[in-house]
Amino acid sequence: MNKNAGAEKFEGHASGFSDGDNRKLQVVGKGRSKVIPQATAPHMTLMTAMAAMCYLAVLAIGALLMTDAAVNSWTSQIASQVTVQITAADGVDVDGDAAKVADILTATKGIAGIDVVSPDAARKLLEPWLGEGGILDDLPIPRLINVSIDQSSPPDLELLRATLATEVPSATLDTHRRWQAELISMAGSLTWLAIAVLSLIATAAIVLVIYATRAAMEANREVIEVLYLAGARDSFISREVLWRFCLTGLKAGLIGSLLGFATFVVLGLGSGRLSEPVKAFLYHPLDSGSANYAAFIVVPVVATMISLITARISISRVLKAMF
Repeated sequence: MNKNAGAEKFEGHASGFSDGDNRKLQVVGKGRSKVIPQATAPHMTLMTAMAAMCYLAVLAIGALLMTDAAVNSWTSQIASQVTVQITAADGVDVDGDAAKVADILTATKGIAGIDVVSPDAARKLLEPWLGEGGILDDLPIPRLINVSIDQSSPPDLELLRATLATEVPSATLDTHRRWQAELISMAGSLTWLAIAVLSLIATAAIVLVIYATRAAMEANREVIEVLYLAGARDSFISREVLWRFCLTGLKAGLIGSLLGFATFVVLGLGSGRLSEPVKAFLYHPLDSGSANYAAFIVVPVVATMISLITARISISRVLKAMF
């Protein structure tokens, strides 16, 4: 394109602009660019959708952290205790065998304490499943002994199991390792599920930014063309447009994080089952310096980076297609 032809095209475009478009051109270079107005439909759509996705991301991360903390607490409790069960069968002196087991456990190094569960307490443990009827009186309820493990110097559980099997055949040692393995497996599955959800949210955010970038630039195509013909470089136009999308991603991330934090605060009110882990998630970091609050900081940062990188690539491609 020669200089005269470019000038004629510039004049032709400029003469066909409305007063609003001319005002847009006049503010270029005076503060932040108005090439892409903040209140355009693509921007508002992007802002709303990304805020909703950031809100879901905060909920997913918070739920994952709470689940992980609960599983760690449960597995720690399971690892610190074992149970000895004395089967009530014909010819078995349950009370006598319980006393023998108590003596063996007391003499075993690494045992921090023992608690022989009384028959009445054992019945109460079964009542939620079997009811309070007389059926419990007819059942051979086993005697249970809860054993606390010294975590600093735990005992040899396999040796203890063999000793009990030899000296008290009616006693069996349950280390709860099967339950611990199931809890760890469940936590791993939930972690991968949360990662999959967050990946889907990030993918949807990228697609939205691409759509919004293309739509916004097409809606302001004439303004961009005149800026280009007036001598603006691709880097200038890209920077002015990119700034708008960067702010959009940051605002959406902050809105989503604030809504997520407010949701956890509301869930933590009261004394229900859900409120306790939520309270631990929100207020425990103040005592231990935990990084739980990073969930509310990371999401806005990631949303801003997604908007910045995706918009930059999309803007470059759109400008190449235009010119």
